[in-house]
Amino acid sequence: MIKLKNILSEKVQIGKVYSNPYATAFKSEAQIKEDDHEVGMGLSSLKSSVRSAKVIYDNVKKRNIEELDGWVQEKLTLAADYLKNVADYMEDLDEYEKDGTDTNKS
Repeated sequence: MIKLKNILSEKVQIGKVYSNPYATAFKSEAQIKEDDHEVGMGLSSLKSSVRSAKVIYDNVKKRNIEELDGWVQEKLTLAADYLKNVADYMEDLDEYEKDGTDTNKS
């Protein structure tokens, strides 16, 4: 049995994110392997995003479109913002690892 006084005697840094050592304790091997596919799925999504961006860019240039509908501009702005957030995170990944900040954003 874990006693509170034993937990409190451990040195804990305020503000530091600690990983859960029991996070996969109740997952089957199939579920753990499924988690490994997240990188492949992310790369597939990224490839699809790049392809879609190229199609949009080429069509706007080819058709000499001077004005986009509001909903189109809104979707492009949202997509650009999401991609920029991930890009910023990836660029700063080394900094997150250095200071011990949890890099698993869910």
